[in-house]
Amino acid sequence: MDAQKRVFLADELFSLVLQATVQRSPTYTEKASEKRKGEFRDGLRTQLETLASQYSQAVTEEKHFENVKALSDILSEKFSDCLVNGRFRIGSAQKSLNLHLKYLWCLGKVGKPPHCPFDNIVINKLSLDSQVNWTELDDIDDYKKLVEQAKKVANGASLAEWELQIYNVA
Repeated sequence: MDAQKRVFLADELFSLVLQATVQRSPTYTEKASEKRKGEFRDGLRTQLETLASQYSQAVTEEKHFENVKALSDILSEKFSDCLVNGRFRIGSAQKSLNLHLKYLWCLGKVGKPPHCPFDNIVINKLSLDSQVNWTELDDIDDYKKLVEQAKKVANGASLAEWELQIYNVA
């Protein structure tokens, strides 16, 4: 594939990831300028592309948890002034990283991701004691609980393959 096609696809995929991450999640403060929002978007894309390079080989689940937390922490630190409650929450971080990896996996650019994007479609398939909203999730341990519950429901299938089946039926 030539460079122009790669750039186009990378732009389109990031646009889809960004939309899925921020459309239902209150991400920016009311005072956030368009300039700062743009800088945040650039920062998110840079972080996702940097993290994705690790996934050309298998990444352990523990490393993936670390990557989700690092994405949340790095963007929160750099962009706290324009983010709601000064945070790029764990829920938004996992959604953006997991969705980015899902697209790359479907294109054959990375191996099978350790997790799937946890959104309302996936969370509603889980047997949880209480309602969880991915847009409010901001504790890595709560995210780990979602992963463990999803593994039970997936019944031995990888979370990436299980979620793809759910998505294609929804």
